[in-house]
Amino acid sequence: MSEPGPFDRILESSAARDRTARGVLLAMGALGLLLLGFVLFGGSLFGDGNQPAAPTAPGSTNARLPKVPEGYEALSRLRTLEASQEQGPVELTVSLEEPVSDGRNIGLYTYRGGKWQRIASATLVNNGAAAKGQVSEVPSNVAVLRRTASSVNVSGWVLPGQQVDPAALEVLTAINPVDYYPLADGTVAGTASVLSAPGKAILPTVRATAPREIEAVNTILASPQLRDAHISALLQIALQPGYAGIDLDYPSVAPARKPDFTAFINVLADRLHASNRLLTITLPPPVKAGINWDTGAFDWKEIGRVADQVKLAPELDPSIYYRRMEEIVAFLKPNVDLRKVSLVVGRASREKAPNGLRLISLREALSIASALEVRTAALAPGSSVVIVGKNIFQDDGATGIRWDEQAFAVSFSYPGVGGQRTVWFENSLSVAFKLDFARRSGLGGVHLDDVALDPASASLWEPFVSYVEDGTVKLSQPNGVLLRPLWQSQAGTIEPGQKGNVVWKAPPQAGVYDVSLIVSDGVVRAIQKVVLDVRAPAAGPTPAAGTPRPGGASTPASPTPTRTAAPAASPTPPR
Repeated sequence: MSEPGPFDRILESSAARDRTARGVLLAMGALGLLLLGFVLFGGSLFGDGNQPAAPTAPGSTNARLPKVPEGYEALSRLRTLEASQEQGPVELTVSLEEPVSDGRNIGLYTYRGGKWQRIASATLVNNGAAAKGQVSEVPSNVAVLRRTASSVNVSGWVLPGQQVDPAALEVLTAINPVDYYPLADGTVAGTASVLSAPGKAILPTVRATAPREIEAVNTILASPQLRDAHISALLQIALQPGYAGIDLDYPSVAPARKPDFTAFINVLADRLHASNRLLTITLPPPVKAGINWDTGAFDWKEIGRVADQVKLAPELDPSIYYRRMEEIVAFLKPNVDLRKVSLVVGRASREKAPNGLRLISLREALSIASALEVRTAALAPGSSVVIVGKNIFQDDGATGIRWDEQAFAVSFSYPGVGGQRTVWFENSLSVAFKLDFARRSGLGGVHLDDVALDPASASLWEPFVSYVEDGTVKLSQPNGVLLRPLWQSQAGTIEPGQKGNVVWKAPPQAGVYDVSLIVSDGVVRAIQKVVLDVRAPAAGPTPAAGTPRPGGASTPASPTPTRTAAPAASPTPPR
């Protein structure tokens, strides 16, 4: 075989040259089609497995689903949507890949900027074949994802005989039924609750808060034999089927028993862990005395080392809550792994008086705020009647309902028995700031002191959703207009004042009429009514100004959802 010469290409036969030319033309045509496809499909022919393919038509289903974050599973494909000009909430229904029966922890998500973002909660429809949710605006794409795990712990207590709030089940990772209490002989008394909470860790709580229970704990700790008996009793409960471990709430251990309590916790934790069970424990907050800290009977460093979760009981006084809790976390940081610490968050509102502080339900707090008083002695047709919100009337020394910048909660102060009193509403607005405090402090989660279904308590689950989903918390305060009292009358005319008072002009006809005061904590509203008996002047004693309803001068406050709440700009979180 001879080497090809530089002129062989010119000397080729015409047939060979024709075959070569046809090959070149075919190659150029294929390349042209490939380039045309690249232009028309925006490079999707070369798309990788992490990006969705470009939509072929509005409302279509993409062939590829972007990788979902760890702790989530996809229940649908990614659907592309047309932009909508519709104003207000829009309802979206997304078909699922396969019908499901478990509607917990599902939501609508959009894939934007290389990240998944939650846009709405979702509920199952069409016998589990689809999921439906409301969004504020139509996204470019949507999919249904289910959260299977969370980076934060959210646990909660539920008392015997109570039902866990279904909304709480959406955010809880663990439930602690408060079923047991210690006895002085080292045994444990109580009856296990029957809970329906599939997928949640159940750790029953042994609590010692009554005087006899506190005495029993200190008696047990003073005796090595009783400590061993108590550990065996606790282990026996933790090993029951369906339980993940045991939860202790012994807040009043005598300081002299500190070494005994530490030794008790060490042995208990070792035996639980050997049986693949967990130990969680609630501890009271340390108290700062000058430059030193008093932890009472509790060695935070050692307990934090051996326990799986330590629940930090909070400061109860809202006026100093954030200052105290910031100091406590700063003290704990070098001594305890903060990822093991959960902040205890309460659902109760609070009233502070000169003689102390008490916990009250949201319903009671709203009832105090909406109490009425008639300031006119006689009622006659056409007369003017002065009515005031007894505890929000500013001319009497009350502050009116307002946002407290120190407590990050809606509150009001009023003169009461013994001196000035202050009420702070605990609701989804104030709890969001506590969740944000736990997030900013690097704590491992939060613990709810009450997760029962209770209409008298605040429904505060909304801010928990984003906290559990992605560790973020939206902070907002209510529009000030919502905190202004509203007045309504069945008849006659009303001239509302600016300080929690009103002048009601009675109708010209005699009769029985209602005047109502409506107040709000920024989330829900409550109404109380006073019944006014308007009579024509007659000889004899002057009739009473207001005829009370049975049980008091007005109807009980009845919170109802606020539909006009419009949060103002997000305030600065506490530092």
